[in-house]
Amino acid sequence: MQTSRLLDIDKSTKGFEGYALVKNAWDATSSNGSPYFNITLTQKTKTMDCKLWENKFAGKSIEELKALFVPGKMVYVKGSVSEFRGNLQMAITNFRKAEETEVNIGEFIETAPESLEDLQNEYEAFLAEIHHPVIRTLCTDLYEENKQRFLNFPAATSLHHSFVGGLLYHTVSMLRLGKSIASQYPQVDKDILYAGIALHDLGKVVELSDAVAPQYTLTGNFLGHITIVAILIDRKLQELKAQGEITKEDAQKVIELQHVVLAHHGKLEYGSPVLAHTLEAEIIHQIDMMDSRINMIIHGLHDKQEGEIHKIHPIGNYYKPFSS
Repeated sequence: MQTSRLLDIDKSTKGFEGYALVKNAWDATSSNGSPYFNITLTQKTKTMDCKLWENKFAGKSIEELKALFVPGKMVYVKGSVSEFRGNLQMAITNFRKAEETEVNIGEFIETAPESLEDLQNEYEAFLAEIHHPVIRTLCTDLYEENKQRFLNFPAATSLHHSFVGGLLYHTVSMLRLGKSIASQYPQVDKDILYAGIALHDLGKVVELSDAVAPQYTLTGNFLGHITIVAILIDRKLQELKAQGEITKEDAQKVIELQHVVLAHHGKLEYGSPVLAHTLEAEIIHQIDMMDSRINMIIHGLHDKQEGEIHKIHPIGNYYKPFSS
C-alpha cells in the first residue's frame, strides 16, 4: 500500500510520498565508511525513523543536506517503508524542501491533548493556592518571567511529553496527582509540594531551543535544567532579600523548595545532585517518574499492533490490549 500521509503508515505500507515535518536529522558513517543521513520525520503523533543512503544524496553534500533537513522545517519526501528490529523505518529515495505556501505546518505539529488555555488557568489556580507569601511570590514571578516559553515548550526533545505544550501538560498532570496525594496525607507541606512541582522543570525553557523541534542549547548542555532552575530560584531569592522582604525563616523555606527541585530525578546517576531528604522531595520524584512513564507508554503504544507486546525505549516491553 502507498500512502501520502505519514499518519497513515502501518505494517501494510510499502511506500510513502508526501509532506512531513523534520524533527531531527544528523549525519553518520556506515560500517563500510560510507556517509548516510539519519532523519526523524513526524506528523502529529506519528514519528518515523528514516535513512538517506549515500546513493540517494542526489549529488548534494552533507552540508547541503543539513541545510535542507532542518528541525522544525517541512520537506517533501518519497521512500520505501519496511520493518527493522520490530519498528517501521523508511528509506528515503527522493526529497526536496517544502515551501511555506505549499502546506499548513499546523497540521503536522503535535500538541497537548487538553486545551492550553484550560491548562494555563489550572496551573495559575494552583499557584494561587500556595499560602506562604514568599514562596507564592517567587513562583509567580518566575512563571511570569518565562510564561510564553513555559506555556508552549515540550517537556523533552523525545521520550515523554515531547510535543507543543508538553511542559505545561506534564506539570499540571503532576499537580493534579500531588493534590490527590496531599488530600490523603495531611503531613505533606502543600506549599512546598505545589511550588516544587510548578517549578521542577521550568529550567527546560532555557535548556531547550524552541517549542516545535527542540534541540539542547549550549547552556542546556553545560548546566542541565535542574541546575538552571535552582539558579533561577536563588536569583529570585537574592532579589527579594535586596528588597528587604525576607526573614531567616522565609529563606529556609526557599532552601526547602530548591531541595525538592534538585532531588526530583531521584538518583545521582539520573542527574539529581542530591537525594531526596524530605517527604515532599520524595513525592515529587515519584510523581514525576509516574507521569513521565505513563505518557511514554501511552505514546509508545499509540499506533502499535493490538494484542502484541512492544518494546518502548528505554523503559521496557508493554502489551497493547485489544480495543473494547
